Amino acid sequence: MNNLKIMACVLALLPAVSFGQESGFQISGTAPKVFNGKKVYLDYTKDGFPASDSVAIADGKFSFTGAVEEPTYSRMVFDPDGKGKMLAQNIGDRLYFYLGNEHYTIGIRDSLRTASIKGSPLHNAYVAYLNEIGGGFMDIIDAGNKAFAAVDKDAPDAEAQYKAIHEKFEAKFEDRRVKELAFAKNNPNSIFAVDALIDAANKRKLSEIEPVFRKLSKEVRQLSTARQLEARFLAEKSVKIGNKAPDFSQPDIRGKMVKVSDFKGQYVLIDFWASWCSPCRAENPNLLKAYNKYKSKGLEVLAVSLDDTKGRSAWLKAIKDDGLPWIHVADLKGWSNEAAVLYGVRAVPQNYLVDPQGNIVALNLRGETLHQELARIFGN
Repeated sequence: MNNLKIMACVLALLPAVSFGQESGFQISGTAPKVFNGKKVYLDYTKDGFPASDSVAIADGKFSFTGAVEEPTYSRMVFDPDGKGKMLAQNIGDRLYFYLGNEHYTIGIRDSLRTASIKGSPLHNAYVAYLNEIGGGFMDIIDAGNKAFAAVDKDAPDAEAQYKAIHEKFEAKFEDRRVKELAFAKNNPNSIFAVDALIDAANKRKLSEIEPVFRKLSKEVRQLSTARQLEARFLAEKSVKIGNKAPDFSQPDIRGKMVKVSDFKGQYVLIDFWASWCSPCRAENPNLLKAYNKYKSKGLEVLAVSLDDTKGRSAWLKAIKDDGLPWIHVADLKGWSNEAAVLYGVRAVPQNYLVDPQGNIVALNLRGETLHQELARIFGN
């Protein structure tokens, strides 16, 4: 237990409709010339898909331009040591902020974490929001990991120290969730009220979150993140054993559209997974064994990947490397995969067994439980 494993692989003073009216965003950055040639990366969401950009600092300056349909939670990564984006985004110099179609002026002195950010009313509102709820999520995670790293792992009371740190930061997050709920109740016109409810919903019952959500303004509830949260409410009520499996359509690896309803008349296991999900990959041999045994008796597997556009090649490689012969689909929107949103998927692996009439008959069949259920249905 040597890092903070609290995670599971926003006073917005302006109404949501006031954002996104400009033609696009402009980010103008400066940095000491000693950083010339060093890379800055930007990750955000565009048209529902992950978008990325990068630029090298030249003559003490860097810039990004683009456009978003609505304010989107984004990340900028500065790599002054040339470690590469993957390492830098996980443990390096990062800035989490909201990107709208505004002009941002970012001044790096030695770090993005301490950079000055001017010109964006959206960013000012986001900072005010974070101050009200107790700080940024990733800032708390980083502080917790720093506290864990400071513990002498050979100390006789190391485990007790780890436990105390974990409890301390869990308490911080719980206090933050209380403030998030209060914020959402008091700021129904705030785009950050949606973020507050999404984070609170990770630990609170959706039945506690939904009444607050319903009182948000109509404009705020039209945000894509709000629609995803609303889909979770619907999924909790409808995606359960005995109910009809919601239909969806997504492209397979060749671009052909595949629907759940295509499998009417046979059993289909809808399996949500991703190439980067270690537990998913570990379960694949077990699923393959079951598939080979029951395929001829009427079992099909419809695997829905939560990989994104940047992970398409990794998705296809995982299919090949793991020898997975069943049907694979993905819209490459990552956690915003429309089927995953429809089913309220918040973690992978997760699966649903659907009978020939299109009804859900079992959930999350893995390991020996999968074989037991299929044997009950098809016989040995």
